Amino acid sequence: MHILLALISLITFLAVWYWRIKMISGAARGGYEAAKTVANLPRKHGFRNKARKAGLRAVTDPREAAAIMMLEIARTRGTISDTQEAAIRTEMIEHFGFTDEEAQEWLTEAGWRAREAPAPHAVMARMSDVIVRSPGMGPKEFDDLCAMLENVAVADGRVTTDERDLIQIWRRKAGLN
Repeated sequence: MHILLALISLITFLAVWYWRIKMISGAARGGYEAAKTVANLPRKHGFRNKARKAGLRAVTDPREAAAIMMLEIARTRGTISDTQEAAIRTEMIEHFGFTDEEAQEWLTEAGWRAREAPAPHAVMARMSDVIVRSPGMGPKEFDDLCAMLENVAVADGRVTTDERDLIQIWRRKAGLN
């Protein structure tokens, strides 16, 4: 009988300690995520201030310019649908080599930049200039971006005239016509 009681006590002791270790590891994971978020706050706040002050003039990365262009295509119908947002993220993952988290972050930053932007035609022209002037960009990359813009346009079904017009601005600037 005393062996059975000792065995039950040992199993209970191990179960309690297993549960405690599991709770501690969960808390540590939560602390790590919180620390990662706090570590990114200065960068995020710095970005927001920079975006507010400089707007689209601060865009020099062709990937960011492409993200803004895709957003402008998606915004022609009003608010961006979940299908269009997913299409933009997919294009960024496939063509830029981003993870889903990175694509979402770049998409959010592009949204901040484009929030105070002028008319969509002016945004497309400005971002097209950024991409065309970027070193290492050539006809293949221009065609890829055109396909990306078209994929975002057809994500919600039929392509509208406004979407075609914006894509045409890119085609003209890139010399694809």
